[in-house]
Amino acid sequence: MDANSSIENNVNFSAQLQTAGFCITYDDYSDNILINNVEPNSQAEKMGLCRGDLILSIDGVSVREAGYYNIIGSLVGKSNTSVELLVDHNGEQRYLTYVREKNIESSKEVGSELLDKGIFYYRFNQFDLNSANSFSYELDSMMAKNDISGLIIDLRKNSGGITDEAVKLFDFFAPAGNQLMAEEVKTGKQIVYCTSNDIKYKDMKVVVLVSEKSLSSSEVLAAFFKDTGLGTVVGTQTGGKGVFQMKRSFNDFYHYNIVAGYYYVNNLPNYNGVGITPDVVVDMDPKLIGTDDDIQLKKALEILS
Repeated sequence: MDANSSIENNVNFSAQLQTAGFCITYDDYSDNILINNVEPNSQAEKMGLCRGDLILSIDGVSVREAGYYNIIGSLVGKSNTSVELLVDHNGEQRYLTYVREKNIESSKEVGSELLDKGIFYYRFNQFDLNSANSFSYELDSMMAKNDISGLIIDLRKNSGGITDEAVKLFDFFAPAGNQLMAEEVKTGKQIVYCTSNDIKYKDMKVVVLVSEKSLSSSEVLAAFFKDTGLGTVVGTQTGGKGVFQMKRSFNDFYHYNIVAGYYYVNNLPNYNGVGITPDVVVDMDPKLIGTDDDIQLKKALEILS
Protein backbone atom coordinates (compact mmCIF):
# COMPACT_ATOMS: atom_id res chain seq x y z
CA MET A 1 0.00 0.00 0.00
CA ASP A 2 1.21 3.49 -0.80
CA ALA A 3 0.36 6.67 1.07
CA ASN A 4 1.91 10.08 1.48
CA SER A 5 1.40 10.08 5.23
CA SER A 6 -1.04 9.00 7.92
CA ILE A 7 -3.66 11.54 8.99
CA GLU A 8 -5.15 9.84 12.04
CA ASN A 9 -3.13 9.93 15.24
CA ASN A 10 -5.63 7.95 17.31
CA VAL A 11 -4.28 4.44 17.80
CA ASN A 12 -5.05 1.38 19.77
CA PHE A 13 -1.42 0.30 19.78
CA SER A 14 -0.56 -3.39 19.84
CA ALA A 15 -2.46 -6.45 20.95
CA GLN A 16 -0.20 -6.45 24.02
CA LEU A 17 -1.64 -3.16 25.21
CA GLN A 18 -5.13 -4.34 24.37
CA THR A 19 -4.56 -7.42 26.48
CA ALA A 20 -3.30 -5.28 29.35
CA GLY A 21 -6.52 -3.31 29.04
CA PHE A 22 -5.55 0.18 27.91
CA CYS A 23 -5.38 2.19 24.70
CA ILE A 24 -3.23 5.19 23.87
CA THR A 25 -3.16 8.16 21.55
CA TYR A 26 -0.98 11.22 20.95
CA ASP A 27 -1.79 14.27 23.07
CA ASP A 28 -0.93 17.20 20.79
CA TYR A 29 -1.31 19.69 23.63
CA SER A 30 1.54 18.25 25.73
CA ASP A 31 3.33 16.03 23.15
CA ASN A 32 3.00 13.09 25.55
CA ILE A 33 1.15 9.75 25.46
CA LEU A 34 -2.49 10.00 26.48
CA ILE A 35 -4.37 7.04 27.98
CA ASN A 36 -7.72 7.28 26.18
CA ASN A 37 -9.31 4.11 27.52
CA VAL A 38 -8.87 1.67 30.41
CA GLU A 39 -10.90 -1.53 30.62
CA PRO A 40 -12.57 -2.25 33.99
CA ASN A 41 -10.85 -4.95 36.06
CA SER A 42 -7.92 -5.06 33.62
CA GLN A 43 -4.22 -5.24 34.40
CA ALA A 44 -3.96 -1.55 33.50
CA GLU A 45 -6.62 -0.57 36.04
CA LYS A 46 -5.06 -2.75 38.74
CA MET A 47 -1.65 -1.13 38.26
CA GLY A 48 -3.21 2.32 38.62
CA LEU A 49 -3.65 3.66 35.10
CA CYS A 50 -6.73 5.82 34.50
CA ARG A 51 -8.37 7.29 31.44
CA GLY A 52 -6.95 10.78 30.89
CA ASP A 53 -3.54 9.98 32.40
CA LEU A 54 -0.44 11.12 30.52
CA ILE A 55 2.67 8.96 30.18
CA LEU A 56 5.61 11.39 30.47
CA SER A 57 8.51 8.95 30.27
CA ILE A 58 9.29 5.28 29.69
CA ASP A 59 12.28 3.83 31.56
CA GLY A 60 13.54 7.34 32.17
CA VAL A 61 13.31 8.46 28.54
CA SER A 62 11.12 11.55 28.05
CA VAL A 63 8.25 11.01 25.63
CA ARG A 64 8.33 14.66 24.59
CA GLU A 65 12.08 14.63 23.85
CA ALA A 66 12.16 11.24 22.15
CA GLY A 67 9.00 11.86 20.14
CA TYR A 68 5.72 9.96 20.38
CA TYR A 69 6.20 7.68 17.37
CA ASN A 70 9.82 6.98 18.30
CA ILE A 71 9.01 5.78 21.81
CA ILE A 72 5.63 4.03 21.78
CA GLY A 73 7.31 0.83 20.60
CA SER A 74 8.98 0.69 24.03
CA LEU A 75 5.64 -0.33 25.49
CA VAL A 76 5.76 -3.54 23.47
CA GLY A 77 8.15 -6.38 24.19
CA LYS A 78 8.57 -9.90 25.47
CA SER A 79 5.92 -11.27 27.78
CA ASN A 80 6.54 -10.76 31.52
CA THR A 81 9.19 -8.06 30.99
CA SER A 82 8.53 -4.65 32.47
CA VAL A 83 9.10 -0.93 31.99
CA GLU A 84 8.78 1.94 34.43
CA LEU A 85 6.33 4.67 33.48
CA LEU A 86 6.23 8.22 34.79
CA VAL A 87 2.54 9.08 34.73
CA ASP A 88 0.75 12.39 35.24
CA HIS A 89 -2.62 11.88 36.94
CA ASN A 90 -4.58 15.12 37.32
CA GLY A 91 -1.35 17.08 37.72
CA GLU A 92 0.24 14.65 40.16
CA GLN A 93 3.23 12.67 38.90
CA ARG A 94 3.87 9.09 39.97
CA TYR A 95 5.91 6.08 38.85
CA LEU A 96 4.20 2.85 37.82
CA THR A 97 5.64 -0.47 36.69
CA TYR A 98 4.00 -1.86 33.57
CA VAL A 99 4.44 -5.62 33.02
CA ARG A 100 4.09 -6.51 29.36
CA GLU A 101 1.76 -9.33 28.38
CA LYS A 102 1.40 -11.34 25.21
CA ASN A 103 -1.76 -13.34 25.74
CA ILE A 104 -3.47 -12.03 22.63
CA GLU A 105 -6.19 -14.65 22.83
CA SER A 106 -7.59 -12.95 25.92
CA SER A 107 -7.75 -9.58 24.18
CA LYS A 108 -11.21 -8.15 23.67
CA GLU A 109 -10.03 -6.33 20.55
CA VAL A 110 -8.98 -9.31 18.43
CA GLY A 111 -10.44 -12.79 18.21
CA SER A 112 -9.97 -15.63 15.74
CA GLU A 113 -11.35 -19.11 15.36
CA LEU A 114 -11.58 -21.88 12.79
CA LEU A 115 -15.26 -22.67 12.31
CA ASP A 116 -16.94 -25.63 10.62
CA LYS A 117 -16.26 -26.39 6.95
CA GLY A 118 -12.90 -24.62 7.01
CA ILE A 119 -14.27 -21.11 7.54
CA PHE A 120 -11.85 -18.79 9.35
CA TYR A 121 -13.41 -16.16 11.63
CA TYR A 122 -11.48 -13.02 12.60
CA ARG A 123 -12.78 -10.14 14.73
CA PHE A 124 -11.39 -6.59 14.83
CA ASN A 125 -12.69 -4.17 17.47
CA GLN A 126 -10.07 -1.58 16.48
CA PHE A 127 -7.40 -1.07 13.82
CA ASP A 128 -4.03 -0.50 15.47
CA LEU A 129 -0.51 -0.07 14.12
CA ASN A 130 -0.03 -3.76 13.35
CA SER A 131 -3.57 -4.99 12.66
CA ALA A 132 -3.11 -5.91 9.00
CA ASN A 133 0.14 -7.82 9.53
CA SER A 134 -1.22 -9.60 12.61
CA PHE A 135 -4.27 -10.69 10.62
CA SER A 136 -2.12 -11.93 7.75
CA TYR A 137 0.16 -13.85 10.10
CA GLU A 138 -2.76 -15.64 11.75
CA LEU A 139 -4.47 -16.43 8.46
CA ASP A 140 -1.22 -17.73 6.94
CA SER A 141 -0.63 -19.91 10.00
CA MET A 142 -4.15 -21.29 9.76
CA MET A 143 -3.83 -21.94 6.01
CA ALA A 144 -0.58 -23.84 6.57
CA LYS A 145 -2.43 -26.36 8.75
CA ASN A 146 -5.96 -26.39 7.30
CA ASP A 147 -7.90 -26.06 4.09
CA ILE A 148 -9.57 -22.66 4.38
CA SER A 149 -12.76 -22.38 2.35
CA GLY A 150 -13.84 -18.90 3.38
CA LEU A 151 -13.23 -15.95 5.67
CA ILE A 152 -15.47 -13.95 8.02
CA ILE A 153 -14.21 -10.50 9.07
CA ASP A 154 -16.25 -9.27 12.02
CA LEU A 155 -16.36 -5.47 12.33
CA ARG A 156 -19.57 -5.22 14.33
CA LYS A 157 -17.86 -3.63 17.35
CA ASN A 158 -15.08 -1.88 15.43
CA SER A 159 -15.05 1.81 16.31
CA GLY A 160 -12.20 2.66 13.94
CA GLY A 161 -8.51 3.28 14.56
CA ILE A 162 -5.71 3.78 12.07
CA THR A 163 -7.27 4.15 8.66
CA ASP A 164 -4.34 3.03 6.53
CA GLU A 165 -4.32 -0.30 8.40
CA ALA A 166 -7.80 -0.96 6.99
CA VAL A 167 -6.49 -0.17 3.50
CA LYS A 168 -3.47 -2.45 4.06
CA LEU A 169 -5.82 -5.24 5.01
CA PHE A 170 -7.95 -4.77 1.90
CA ASP A 171 -4.76 -4.70 -0.18
CA PHE A 172 -4.30 -8.42 0.59
CA PHE A 173 -7.45 -9.15 -1.44
CA ALA A 174 -7.61 -6.42 -4.08
CA PRO A 175 -5.82 -5.48 -7.29
CA ALA A 176 -4.23 -2.09 -7.86
CA GLY A 177 -6.45 0.90 -8.51
CA ASN A 178 -8.60 0.97 -5.40
CA GLN A 179 -8.10 4.03 -3.27
CA LEU A 180 -9.13 5.88 -0.16
CA MET A 181 -8.88 9.66 -0.36
CA ALA A 182 -8.75 11.81 2.76
CA GLU A 183 -9.48 15.45 1.95
CA GLU A 184 -8.87 18.24 4.44
CA VAL A 185 -11.67 20.79 4.71
CA LYS A 186 -9.59 23.88 5.38
CA THR A 187 -6.73 23.41 2.92
CA GLY A 188 -8.23 21.08 0.34
CA LYS A 189 -5.14 18.90 0.73
CA GLN A 190 -5.70 15.34 -0.39
CA ILE A 191 -3.92 12.26 0.87
CA VAL A 192 -4.55 9.12 -1.15
CA TYR A 193 -4.05 5.55 0.05
CA CYS A 194 -3.86 3.11 -2.88
CA THR A 195 -3.90 -0.65 -3.17
CA SER A 196 -0.98 -2.31 -4.93
CA ASN A 197 -1.16 -5.29 -7.27
CA ASP A 198 0.32 -7.72 -4.77
CA ILE A 199 -2.78 -9.85 -4.11
CA LYS A 200 -2.07 -12.31 -1.32
CA TYR A 201 -5.47 -14.01 -0.96
CA LYS A 202 -6.77 -14.19 -4.50
CA ASP A 203 -10.27 -15.62 -4.92
CA MET A 204 -10.79 -15.95 -1.16
CA LYS A 205 -14.51 -15.96 -0.36
CA VAL A 206 -15.10 -13.20 2.21
CA VAL A 207 -18.04 -12.05 4.32
CA VAL A 208 -17.75 -8.82 6.31
CA LEU A 209 -20.04 -8.42 9.33
CA VAL A 210 -21.08 -4.85 10.26
CA SER A 211 -23.44 -3.04 12.61
CA GLU A 212 -24.32 0.48 13.73
CA LYS A 213 -21.21 0.33 15.93
CA SER A 214 -18.98 -0.10 12.88
CA LEU A 215 -17.40 3.33 12.42
CA SER A 216 -14.71 5.21 10.51
CA SER A 217 -11.97 2.85 9.23
CA SER A 218 -14.19 -0.21 9.62
CA GLU A 219 -16.69 1.48 7.30
CA VAL A 220 -13.85 2.13 4.86
CA LEU A 221 -13.05 -1.58 4.78
CA ALA A 222 -16.72 -2.55 4.40
CA ALA A 223 -17.16 -0.01 1.60
CA PHE A 224 -14.14 -1.42 -0.25
CA PHE A 225 -15.46 -4.97 -0.15
CA LYS A 226 -18.97 -3.92 -1.15
CA ASP A 227 -17.91 -1.58 -3.96
CA THR A 228 -15.56 -4.10 -5.57
CA GLY A 229 -17.70 -7.18 -5.01
CA LEU A 230 -14.69 -8.92 -3.47
CA GLY A 231 -16.73 -9.70 -0.37
CA THR A 232 -20.31 -9.76 0.86
CA VAL A 233 -21.24 -7.27 3.59
CA VAL A 234 -23.78 -8.63 6.08
CA GLY A 235 -25.53 -7.04 9.07
CA THR A 236 -27.09 -3.64 9.68
CA GLN A 237 -26.39 -0.10 8.51
CA THR A 238 -23.04 1.15 9.79
CA GLY A 239 -22.71 4.19 12.05
CA GLY A 240 -21.72 6.76 9.42
CA LYS A 241 -18.48 8.35 10.66
CA GLY A 242 -16.80 9.36 7.43
CA VAL A 243 -14.66 12.14 8.89
CA PHE A 244 -11.28 12.44 10.53
CA GLN A 245 -10.75 14.84 13.41
CA MET A 246 -7.96 16.92 14.88
CA LYS A 247 -7.66 18.00 18.49
CA ARG A 248 -7.47 21.69 19.37
CA SER A 249 -6.80 23.33 22.74
CA PHE A 250 -8.79 26.32 24.01
CA ASN A 251 -6.84 26.75 27.23
CA ASP A 252 -4.95 24.62 29.73
CA PHE A 253 -8.10 22.79 30.74
CA TYR A 254 -10.33 22.54 27.67
CA HIS A 255 -9.70 20.47 24.56
CA TYR A 256 -12.05 19.85 21.67
CA ASN A 257 -12.06 17.95 18.37
CA ILE A 258 -12.89 19.56 15.05
CA VAL A 259 -13.78 17.91 11.75
CA ALA A 260 -10.60 18.19 9.71
CA GLY A 261 -11.72 16.36 6.60
CA TYR A 262 -13.70 13.62 4.90
CA TYR A 263 -13.03 10.13 3.56
CA TYR A 264 -13.92 8.92 0.06
CA VAL A 265 -13.69 5.25 -0.98
CA ASN A 266 -13.05 4.82 -4.72
CA ASN A 267 -15.76 6.85 -6.49
CA LEU A 268 -18.36 6.47 -3.75
CA PRO A 269 -19.82 9.54 -2.04
CA ASN A 270 -18.73 10.32 1.50
CA TYR A 271 -20.61 8.14 3.97
CA ASN A 272 -20.63 10.50 6.95
CA GLY A 273 -24.03 10.55 8.64
CA VAL A 274 -25.26 7.91 6.22
CA GLY A 275 -23.24 4.77 6.78
CA ILE A 276 -22.71 1.74 4.58
CA THR A 277 -25.72 -0.38 3.67
CA PRO A 278 -24.92 -4.11 3.80
CA ASP A 279 -25.38 -6.31 0.74
CA VAL A 280 -27.47 -8.56 2.97
CA VAL A 281 -29.38 -6.78 5.74
CA VAL A 282 -29.90 -8.95 8.84
CA ASP A 283 -31.48 -7.12 11.77
CA MET A 284 -30.46 -8.45 15.16
CA ASP A 285 -30.23 -7.36 18.78
CA PRO A 286 -26.53 -6.48 19.33
CA LYS A 287 -26.66 -8.37 22.63
CA LEU A 288 -26.84 -11.60 20.62
CA ILE A 289 -23.41 -11.12 19.02
CA GLY A 290 -21.27 -14.12 19.84
CA THR A 291 -24.16 -16.19 21.21
CA ASP A 292 -25.89 -19.27 19.80
CA ASP A 293 -28.59 -16.91 18.48
CA ASP A 294 -26.17 -14.81 16.40
CA ILE A 295 -28.18 -14.93 13.17
CA GLN A 296 -25.82 -12.51 11.41
CA LEU A 297 -22.94 -14.94 11.90
CA LYS A 298 -25.21 -17.79 10.81
CA LYS A 299 -26.03 -15.89 7.61
CA ALA A 300 -22.31 -15.38 6.96
CA LEU A 301 -21.71 -19.12 7.35
CA GLU A 302 -24.63 -19.85 5.03
CA ILE A 303 -23.20 -17.56 2.33
CA LEU A 304 -19.76 -19.16 2.54
CA SER A 305 -20.97 -22.77 2.72
